[in-house]
Amino acid sequence: MRIMPGQTISVLAAVVVGLWAVGSISQAAVDSARTGSITGKVVDSRGHAAAGALVRLIKIPRNVSKHQPLGRILRDLQPGQTIWAVTGITRTADDGTFTVNNAPAGKYRIVAILRGAGFGSLRKIIHVSSGESTDAGTIVLHPRRRGRR
Repeated sequence: MRIMPGQTISVLAAVVVGLWAVGSISQAAVDSARTGSITGKVVDSRGHAAAGALVRLIKIPRNVSKHQPLGRILRDLQPGQTIWAVTGITRTADDGTFTVNNAPAGKYRIVAILRGAGFGSLRKIIHVSSGESTDAGTIVLHPRRRGRR
């Protein structure tokens, strides 16, 4: 059987797509081995589920101690000094729960906000380990005081 030039291109394209797919699957497997998940719940100041709240995760750089408040680090930040942090944002479900999948292993600060309900944050640092699920607990939103921005 003789292969025509058009068939050769089709065969090569199929091989390339196949190899790319295998590489993508392998990379996905590698990435998931280095990630974990975070779950939690956001409620308003009366304890009701905060549906649709934005939950922001801020990955704390490795060189920051777990007992060192992030606010102090940012306050001491000098011109020209850079602290790299990864952020991720998700939204809560109708029951106020949230899940973050594929979070890179490391330490995180978590804050939440919902227009009309307020702002809240966890005081504790959340540790994500590869292949593990971490329960962040409950974040309580507090109404913003008027006059503050």
